[in-house]
Amino acid sequence: MKIFSMPTEPRQAALAGAGIASPKNAGEAMRNPLAGAVANSPVLSFSRLEFSNLIDASRISMLAGSAFGNWHLTAGIESLNYDKMQGYTEDGLTSDGLYFTAGTIAAQLGIARTFNSMSAGLTARYANQNIDDYYMQGILFDGGVKYNLLKNFAFGAVFNNLGWIFSDAKEIAPLSVQAGITASCALPLGFSGALSADIYRRNDSAEELRTGLEIIFKELFSLRLGYPISSEENNALSAGLAIKLSFIDVEYAYQNRAALGANHIFGVSLYF
Repeated sequence: MKIFSMPTEPRQAALAGAGIASPKNAGEAMRNPLAGAVANSPVLSFSRLEFSNLIDASRISMLAGSAFGNWHLTAGIESLNYDKMQGYTEDGLTSDGLYFTAGTIAAQLGIARTFNSMSAGLTARYANQNIDDYYMQGILFDGGVKYNLLKNFAFGAVFNNLGWIFSDAKEIAPLSVQAGITASCALPLGFSGALSADIYRRNDSAEELRTGLEIIFKELFSLRLGYPISSEENNALSAGLAIKLSFIDVEYAYQNRAALGANHIFGVSLYF
């Protein structure tokens, strides 16, 4: 179930997972429970991840959110589907006509609330994953808090995938924690910038420093860059952009990882 450690939204991917303290899109609530408090009007977000040729799979997600005063509610669903995989005999040899399938589907509900300069969020997720005739289910929780200081700084901390995995074999939920800071400032000619630095750690991987830079022009256009630093072979530049057109946001991200290759993530958000 490590899929639930991967970003679903283009902004998260473009910033290399940084910016936990400064969510911009309600769709980020698929991984960042603090993002549920972003939208003040009803929103519907879609995203699609196209993996590299190294992995014959695709993932889609959809999230709906709405505000009720200081309270914000979200509901989301996502699925990961693999193409048919070559089967093997007990001797480890390929067998013509022997294939198997795999996939994951999950649904989640989230709640967030703003408290003046603070906000907090909590998400509950049910997940089902299968590899051929092997199944597992999970009940997982995400939660976090953030604090805004002097309009230019935001501090945030979240946990992801705290819960239980139910399967015939012993499985451990991919619990992770992340804490970070975002500093923003105004730039000439209507531009503004935001620099994020986050520390991330998952229970089965090394500590990672995630850095991200976002350049914004009058809230109409954003250019994003990200770079993670760790002792593992995941150091690679990520990039992306976003365009706001009236009631619709269109986003794209390119993310490169040693194990997964180059991935492309597309997103659309509709505001009502």
